Amino acid sequence: MPASAANLPNVIGRYEVDRRLGQGAMGRVVLAHDPVLDRQVAIKLLRDDLGLSADHQRQLFDRMRQEARASARVSHPNIVALFDMGEDEKYGLYLVFEYVHGPTLKDRISSARVDVAAAARLARELGGALSTAHAAGVLHRDIKPENVILSPTGGKIADFGIARLPESTLTRDGRLLGTPAYSSPEAIANGVFSAQSDQFSFAATLYEALSQCRAFPGDDAVQVATLITTTHALPIAARCGFDGMVDDVLQRAMHRNPSARFASCAEFGNALARALGGELPVPEAEPPRDRSAQSVGYCGQVGSRTLRVVAGAGTLGALLMAALLQLTRGCQVESAASHADTAGAGETEPSSRITALPRKSARSAQVAPKASAASQATSSSNVTTAPMRSQKPD
Repeated sequence: MPASAANLPNVIGRYEVDRRLGQGAMGRVVLAHDPVLDRQVAIKLLRDDLGLSADHQRQLFDRMRQEARASARVSHPNIVALFDMGEDEKYGLYLVFEYVHGPTLKDRISSARVDVAAAARLARELGGALSTAHAAGVLHRDIKPENVILSPTGGKIADFGIARLPESTLTRDGRLLGTPAYSSPEAIANGVFSAQSDQFSFAATLYEALSQCRAFPGDDAVQVATLITTTHALPIAARCGFDGMVDDVLQRAMHRNPSARFASCAEFGNALARALGGELPVPEAEPPRDRSAQSVGYCGQVGSRTLRVVAGAGTLGALLMAALLQLTRGCQVESAASHADTAGAGETEPSSRITALPRKSARSAQVAPKASAASQATSSSNVTTAPMRSQKPD
């Protein structure tokens, strides 16, 4: 749809407006072209129907500038990048973001639940992204499914750097300005935002992605706010076929007491991924190990101990075999010498020593001293009666 048909400007700053991408409680987003860098961008500007006073609008713009500058310092592959900021005479302050092609998480949830593997990946990626922003002193304050874009390279959080109106959860007449369905209890009750409140919203978002149901359902803002501040979200593990640990992790991240939540969004995301059965990043590679020994181990700990036991047993076995071979050779020489002496005396009594020798006894006769033909015949007959030949039929 052309910009003029959507009642949008044709140009904002240096950017050529193409079409509207969406509209929220506070602002609207348009797709535009940057003629200088020859790339598409997403521009967000405030709605012109908020009815803000000049003084209130000025305060809001000041906050937006401060947060935009802070957000520009945060770089993470799972955060939509902020490229530019400007002010238009007619439309006021605007922010220029990286344009990410893909549906939002809200679009995905409307058609189906997010599968376990994808949810585990989102938990890890977005949890790390939020913790990176928090470490830089930047809060999001409005994590929800429509602010997560599912790009071909992974999930991306949008709308960093957009300040929230003071006490903006509800409007003066009780209508929704921004849905409180994902807001933390402390944000609703006291307008307090923190990394822990972002974690609550993040958990409520993933809860909905996994179950296709809101953690705190309802269409009336006051009713939803009451649910959030007085109740817990219903368990979903049994209904969705998950391990019970999934409920434990989600309930902790959405605890009404901020101090009872996880230490960070990254910690929460990793915990949820583990509960869902998603693999965490593989640690530094280790030397190849025996597969049979690995199957005995758990998390690589018992397995490595088993390898050491097996290696020790192998070494001991080798030493015992060497000692046994040395003893056997000594017995063979002694037996062969004794047999040669007996043959030289004209005796043909079988030697029990040769009979008891292992398969190598036939070879031991070769190390005996030279004897007469009769003694050789006797020795041969003794060998043929040894147990090693008893397996063959006569």
